[in-house]
Amino acid sequence: MELLIAGKVLGSHNLKGEVKVISDLENIEILVGNKVILELADSQQKLLTIKKIEHLVANKWIFSFEEIKNKQDTIEIRNANIKVRRDIVGIGEDEYLVSDMIGFKVYDVKGDEYLGEITEIMDTAAHDIYVIESEEFETMIPDVDVFIKNIDFENRKMLVDTIEGMKEPKVKK
Repeated sequence: MELLIAGKVLGSHNLKGEVKVISDLENIEILVGNKVILELADSQQKLLTIKKIEHLVANKWIFSFEEIKNKQDTIEIRNANIKVRRDIVGIGEDEYLVSDMIGFKVYDVKGDEYLGEITEIMDTAAHDIYVIESEEFETMIPDVDVFIKNIDFENRKMLVDTIEGMKEPKVKK
């Protein structure tokens, strides 16, 4: 069964081990009692059971996991993607969510240049913005027909038409 990204852990919420999560799933409360996979920053995975979900504000939630008892335990799951089986949230194999596009490889139609992978999708008032990262560059593409030329879910690939200023060198830390 294919997994989907149900949300992302933003950080700890309190000393009891609850965490703030951002998610655009409409029926997220259905995850209570289910096991989810947390994809950690170092590419490791952790299997956890959701004990409780409370709405915070807008698309932010407070999650409590059976296996996490205190704030110290939340440190390793900060910024982790929460993955869940598609059937649990009622998403069929032939249906897609915006979050399914995380990890898509992105190419510019001009010369078929590889731009990188989608690492984030920012929700703005006007439209979503795809953040595409490679080793050297970060590119931000608005989800507008003039820039998005093709989205291939089967091959996890997107074709875009960029303009000057979209592709910027990454700032070295």
